[in-house]
Amino acid sequence: MKRLATAPHRLYFFLGALAVFILFSWWWLQLQHAYALTIPLHALLMPLGVFPMFILGFTFTAGPRWLSVEAEDDYFLLHGMTYFCGLLLAMLAAGIGWPALRSSGFALMLCAWSAVTWRWGILIKRSKVSDKKHPQALLLAMCGGALALLATLLWSFGQSAAWAVARHVSFYGFLLPVFLTVCHRMLPFFSSNVLKPYQAWRPYSLLGAWLSGCLLLALASCLEWPVAAAVTAALLSLSFIYTSWRWGVLRSLENRMLAMLHLSFAWLPLVFALQAANALGIDTGSAAIHALGLGFMGTMLVGFVSRVSFGHSGRPLQVSNNLWTLYLGLHFAALLRVAASVFSIPSLLTVSATAWLILLACWVAMMLPIYLRARADGQPG
Repeated sequence: MKRLATAPHRLYFFLGALAVFILFSWWWLQLQHAYALTIPLHALLMPLGVFPMFILGFTFTAGPRWLSVEAEDDYFLLHGMTYFCGLLLAMLAAGIGWPALRSSGFALMLCAWSAVTWRWGILIKRSKVSDKKHPQALLLAMCGGALALLATLLWSFGQSAAWAVARHVSFYGFLLPVFLTVCHRMLPFFSSNVLKPYQAWRPYSLLGAWLSGCLLLALASCLEWPVAAAVTAALLSLSFIYTSWRWGVLRSLENRMLAMLHLSFAWLPLVFALQAANALGIDTGSAAIHALGLGFMGTMLVGFVSRVSFGHSGRPLQVSNNLWTLYLGLHFAALLRVAASVFSIPSLLTVSATAWLILLACWVAMMLPIYLRARADGQPG
């Protein structure tokens, strides 16, 4: 266990993997007792519990390199454990019906996230590099995460109107901007390392348009502006179709590790087509948000974390048949969840949740030992 203290990504990824297994197990158990479903809590705990640890693991591993700064971090153990314990407290308190304890959990999560956001801002300020656009975009998104957690805390205190704000800001003001910023920087970079010849294409105007679209969607969703939401989602869908083609989604199939990232990105046109349809009054239930959270973010998480974990543990960047099958299975399970909403088939909810739990349990079992062992190449870190 001492190895978790040797590098931020080890601890954050380890806790993130545990959070994934715990949260999906918790939700699967909820589905077995439909009368006790805590859907409002589920809608906040899943996005704010599954992804943030992995975001921190990547940010404080790759981010200092982007900024060309030293990032000795004496506090990642404190911040990581505080956020993780807050998450567990919020989840367990709901099960035993202690609202005050649940609020305490969200307060711990907010404090920890505010601290790491402040630390990231300090690193940006210290950096002397001329181009800080990606790090600054991450900082803005992390501030959105703090806002989402604050709204979640207010909801736990009984402010019912804060729930919708927390949900929309979690996805469109926090997680989606983080994922899009990382994809904008890393997918062309990874592709250029694998595909030859390949011309990297990542104009900042594209990233600016995406982040502006995220902000508009967050505002339109919170303020209930359906036309603005529909137009923004439709334009985003078209941009993702073009970008996926321009980045070489078909060529990426030559390399499984690269394909895992591109195939996840290819969910985005469908996500925002569903979002546009829903805004225009076509009832698709929660299909869009599950296509986003499971189809795009969930599968991208597995692809990206697997790649970073292999690379930073000195292992070959190769995808085994088991990992490839697992990854494709997650896409199928996400499609089942989307179909359950589009076609109103409640039985598919449990099928999809069961598939996700089994597949993610296998992935977690694959990843956890990596963070507890020395690097395979004998290097430090």
